[in-house]
Order: sequence, then C-alpha cells, then structure tokens
Amino acid sequence: MNGMITFPNYFYFKPFTMPFEDCLVAWSVKNSGASPTAPRLSLLHPNGFTSTDVMGADILEDWCFMNWYMDKNRPLPPGTAFDEYREQDFERRKAEGFPKPLFPGTFHTPERTPSQHRQRKEIGGW
Repeated sequence: MNGMITFPNYFYFKPFTMPFEDCLVAWSVKNSGASPTAPRLSLLHPNGFTSTDVMGADILEDWCFMNWYMDKNRPLPPGTAFDEYREQDFERRKAEGFPKPLFPGTFHTPERTPSQHRQRKEIGGW
C-alpha cells in the first residue's frame, strides 16, 4: 500500500527496502561452469554492483506480476493466495473512485466478479 519493496541482500547482509518506482531490474544468467542457468529477473541493489534473482524463470510474466501486485489501483493478481482479500480490495478501490493504474501495462486485470466489473464501469472507473 505504501509502494515500498523489500528484497534480500547477498550473503547475510541486511535486506534492501526502497520505493518500487526506484527499483532497477534486469535479466541475468548465472554461469556455473559449463551449465549456465536460464535467464531470471534480477533486482539490482542500490550499491550498484550486486543483484538478487527473484521469482521464477519467466522474466516477462514475473515482471508483469510484480507490477500488477505493486499497483494498488489494480485488482489483486490471480491465484488463491489473494482470494480472502479481493472483496475488501475492491471496496477500497471503489471508495477511491477506481483511480487509473500507477504503472502502465498491457496485461488483463479482471475484477473478481462480473457484477464488480459493472460497478466499476457505473462509477466511471478506467
């Protein structure tokens, strides 16, 4: 809700917490001798020379999910982990007049139910 993200540091150093909009991301391939890993999404540390790989092996899907999750103006991402919060999240966004997304994206973000989708349109949401 406050736009901050926390991700691990390397070894045993303190994790980094910073505004999501200031994150620098890249894809990386780790080379373990003759068998390099698949490309992964990496968050670059503020120190400028280290990074932390995050999430799975589908870089575009992972980045879209991260943007979707961090954008408080979009419905929660799919998956059962968020189901118990969907109604409350919808009501919060409804009370705010369904503001436009914070981050641009082309991924479809459906509402929880068709009636919620209609309510958003009736109020004049994006």
